[in-house]
Amino acid sequence: MWQKLKQHISTWQGVLITAPTVAGLVIATAWTGSFQLLEWATLDQFFQQRPQESVDPRILVVTIDESDITQIGTWPIPDTVLAQLLRKINAQQPRAIGLDLYRDLPVEPGHQELVEVFKSTPNLIGVEKVVGETVAPSPTLKQLDQVAMADLVLDADGKVRRGLLSVQLDDESIYLGLGVKLALMYLEAEGITPQMTDEAKSHLQLGKVEFVPLTGNEGGYVNADVGGYQILLNYRGPRENFQTVSIADILENRISADLMRDRIVLIGATGQSANDLFFTPYSQNTIGSRQQTPGVIIHANIASQIISGAMAGRPLIKAIDGRPLIPFIDRINQLSWLTIWIDPVEWLWIILWSFIGAGGSWKLQQANQFADRIFPRWVVVGFGMFFMSSILVVGSYGAFLVNWWLPVVSPLAALIGSSMAIALYQTWELQRYNADLEILLETTTAHSDAIEEELHQQAEEAARESERRLAQFLEAVPVGVAVLDATGKTYYLNQRAQQLIGKGVVPDTFAEQFAEVYQFYIARTEQLYPAELLPVVQALMGESATADDIEIHQGDQIIPIEAWGIPIFDEGGKVTFAIAAFQDITERKKAEVERKNFTAQLLQLNRAYERFVPENFLQLLDKKSIVDVELGEAVQKEMSILFSDIRAFTTLSERMSLEDNFKFINAYLSRMEPAIVEHHGFIDKYIGDAIMALFNGSADDAVRAGIDMLNRLTDYNKTRQRPSRPPIQIGIGINTGSLMLGTVGGHNRMDGTVISDAVNLAARLEQLTKEYGVSLLISHHTFLQLNHPVEYAFRIIGQVQVKGKREMVSVFEIFEADPPELRSAKLMTKPDFEKALFLYSNRLFKEAAQIFQECLQINPVDQVAQIYLDLCQKQGDDDNLPSTT
Repeated sequence: MWQKLKQHISTWQGVLITAPTVAGLVIATAWTGSFQLLEWATLDQFFQQRPQESVDPRILVVTIDESDITQIGTWPIPDTVLAQLLRKINAQQPRAIGLDLYRDLPVEPGHQELVEVFKSTPNLIGVEKVVGETVAPSPTLKQLDQVAMADLVLDADGKVRRGLLSVQLDDESIYLGLGVKLALMYLEAEGITPQMTDEAKSHLQLGKVEFVPLTGNEGGYVNADVGGYQILLNYRGPRENFQTVSIADILENRISADLMRDRIVLIGATGQSANDLFFTPYSQNTIGSRQQTPGVIIHANIASQIISGAMAGRPLIKAIDGRPLIPFIDRINQLSWLTIWIDPVEWLWIILWSFIGAGGSWKLQQANQFADRIFPRWVVVGFGMFFMSSILVVGSYGAFLVNWWLPVVSPLAALIGSSMAIALYQTWELQRYNADLEILLETTTAHSDAIEEELHQQAEEAARESERRLAQFLEAVPVGVAVLDATGKTYYLNQRAQQLIGKGVVPDTFAEQFAEVYQFYIARTEQLYPAELLPVVQALMGESATADDIEIHQGDQIIPIEAWGIPIFDEGGKVTFAIAAFQDITERKKAEVERKNFTAQLLQLNRAYERFVPENFLQLLDKKSIVDVELGEAVQKEMSILFSDIRAFTTLSERMSLEDNFKFINAYLSRMEPAIVEHHGFIDKYIGDAIMALFNGSADDAVRAGIDMLNRLTDYNKTRQRPSRPPIQIGIGINTGSLMLGTVGGHNRMDGTVISDAVNLAARLEQLTKEYGVSLLISHHTFLQLNHPVEYAFRIIGQVQVKGKREMVSVFEIFEADPPELRSAKLMTKPDFEKALFLYSNRLFKEAAQIFQECLQINPVDQVAQIYLDLCQKQGDDDNLPSTT
């Protein structure tokens, strides 16, 4: 039994020595904090690769971006604007309001008004900065004890990965973070309050989750500053994981009446100029740019983490640390002047992977059929390291998905280090074995001069044969080969190398003269290639290198080459030779230039095609290129159709020359096109001055595009204030429905088009804008597809009958883009107008006429009301209801 154990220990002695040694070195390195940044970067990647969570329905973020600041006109926003915002928010009865804006000083006008709002809003929480360079809170909110801290914890790389829940200052006062205080207010309404489960360790039970403060050595942290009560942030996600609404939407009443009821509402700046942006694990995207996250979104994440944990049991991120042995370590520290830093679970984790790396490498190299017969030794070792490293990384990511943060970099370093050490150890064992054989051979040959002479002759013959075969091999390879000795002197050039450089070995030529003697230049210049950058020179320094920016000049001929440098070491690890290989890459360079030119031409051609056949059209037909489109291909889609036309264009065009007509139409269309594209639509065709556009997304895209077109037209008309350039008006009709989109024509000429009654109705609505004297009409099909119709100023104005159809279609006017006075007048008369329209449809013409007259007294330019008044007066009490079309 003991003999077998000794035999096993002897067999595995390399592993038993190497694994603990490498693990000890890695643990010592980890203790210095050298792996912190890499561990943090790995954690960031885990966050980014984790499946996206749903939007938190309990939290709403009110953003103040650069467009809002520009609209308001000043920063910080005046107190009167902030007071108006808080009144509108509080009117929707949110459960808690967090104001992530410093308000330590008045911002006139309206400061006294804001103070009154503060006093009348008990669920409002302001902020102050209490750590480092402090910022005082609003005196009013401080007096009402409605203040939380806005401080965030930054790691050494400037990212926020920890949440600061609370801080106790020197005066024993305790401050809660903004997200914490809002979450506690929300949970209190649910009957959930925090309970201290372990006062000595500051463990807090809140609903279904227990909070444990950080000790400073969790996961990839080493002796981190964990002042206050800190936890690891389990981000719900970036800004997209929270519902946001702009301050402008609230101030202009573009939100639903119950959007904020019983929710946490956070107000904060998201623009660059507000300087409240931070880096988070989500800051590094796939193309390498670094995006910052507004502080208000980080506070939203903290509040979401606390509420989700307390109510739904969403786990916190856990990490291995040294808590189980802390009492034992404390007793040791009391008996000694030496303070011990220890994280035993992490040590075991590193040691485990060190043994896995050493043992796996040992077993792979013991398989002689792989190591010697099929694959080189280092290929087998490399494959083993890659396989084991993949298991470690994938396993750690799997642990993160169940909310465990395990160190990755330190065990990976131990695994790779021990694998390489075992490979070196076995190489050393093999060398020692060979040395023993040589000693045995010398001992044997010492007793026989004849054997010695024979072996010497055989060795010389073998050496000559080896040199001859090596020379044959080097001359046969299709690339140039140069060999330099350890001093840098050129030792050998094969035939291909002499052809490329135009000369043979030049005596007494050393590495630093290589570029000058053999005319090596930096590509596309007349500058000699720096000697220290030549691959062969780097090989003499013990490094393998490559370069493809070298040119050889032979008179008028220039030959681009790619070169490699490889060092050859002796048993002591010193460079004995440097081998340089190089090949002519003229054809490859030409192919690269041709490929770049072809790609550029193809890109220009595709861009030109897109101007005639929109990319959206190809996508809807599920085609990658225009060359894939066949005649007669079609697809049925639910889409919104927009028609627009210039009023009285014929009269306008008759006053202009043909050239001016084209200039005018192009100037107009170039202003309208961006409004359609920016709202996810594409132009199907231009029909003279008319536009037909399609929207594959929501109906809101089409309506917003129509409003944007009218706003852009208003700006364009400001430049048309001369008699020769009168302002123009347009009409827009929008309908939503099923249509067939495809190609029509012949084999030599075809075009894309759409066919449907829905298209005809959209065109009919555009024509009705002229009769009603309005700018934008939509059908009830479009109206019913709007997500939030109340976001727009609208009114119903009647019904139309589609040509060839029996069904009646309700028509709505969208007057969001009307001049402010006209828009206000229509909003004011909207209830009465729709009441009169109801009476009219029920044939109560006298009563309807009276209300239409009242509407016209308030808004005399309401052409729709005038049309219905004329119809009422004409009909009287006649039972024959006229068509409203």
